[in-house]
Amino acid sequence: MEVSYNTQAGVDAKHNLFVHAEATNTNDGKALHRAATYAKKNMSLKKEDTIDVLSDKGYHTGAELQQCHDDNIQTYVAFKEQPSVKHLQKEFLSTQFIYNKQEDSYTCPAGQTLTSLGTWHHKKGDAGETSYRFKTYRTDGCKKCSLKLYCTKLNKRIIHRSEYQDAVERNNANIRNNPDYYKRRQSICEHPFGTIKRQWGYTYTLMKGLQKVNGEMNLIMLVYNIKRTVSILGFEKMLQAIQTWKPDYSRIIYSFLQQQVRLIWSQTVTLFFSENKITSQLRAV
Repeated sequence: MEVSYNTQAGVDAKHNLFVHAEATNTNDGKALHRAATYAKKNMSLKKEDTIDVLSDKGYHTGAELQQCHDDNIQTYVAFKEQPSVKHLQKEFLSTQFIYNKQEDSYTCPAGQTLTSLGTWHHKKGDAGETSYRFKTYRTDGCKKCSLKLYCTKLNKRIIHRSEYQDAVERNNANIRNNPDYYKRRQSICEHPFGTIKRQWGYTYTLMKGLQKVNGEMNLIMLVYNIKRTVSILGFEKMLQAIQTWKPDYSRIIYSFLQQQVRLIWSQTVTLFFSENKITSQLRAV
């Protein structure tokens, strides 16, 4: 039986060193903000400091993009182009509808205005997706529109707008306006993984269990950082830097205590439910 975990990692653009690494049992769609925040902390940056994050399309989730924006993390996350639909002309895809923020309305390619009743609906997230709210927009102008055949098969064309749409559009504009900048992602974060997996042969872990796998992955990436630092500084300068390094042990201890508290809490909850299950069985007897 094989058990797989997902490794989240952050690599800095200047030196190509790992600044964050964590083995998780969640997928990329819910990992962007957490990974970016930890990377920011590990580089001794404050919340008000701004950083850019370049990620592939697996991390493109509206809620995560919004959280990053709120914490001064500028996102450049690849997005999927809206797929074509058989009965829709390209000119009538929802991306061609212009949103008016002041009026909270959309204008369709035919010039009709789509409005909303202001009611929020809830979209339950599938596996790997986050639940979110959205509003619907429509117009009565569809009934007499000569272009309706190319736009919708329904009585009215309906547009959905997520509560995170502003963050999504802001991110997508970053990608469209800076295509060469985004391409740097491959040379920044893909190269270290290529070295670890292809050159060193670490295509699987020897340990089992999330905590142990997390430790093993961090040791591997620590070795990568050491070898990379030797390439940047040279061995003598690296040793000199280590000798004069004064780590902030309070941060290390605090992080360790946080992990221990989470572990104790999870064990307490498990024990609580186990005891309640035993009590219920005794009562049933």
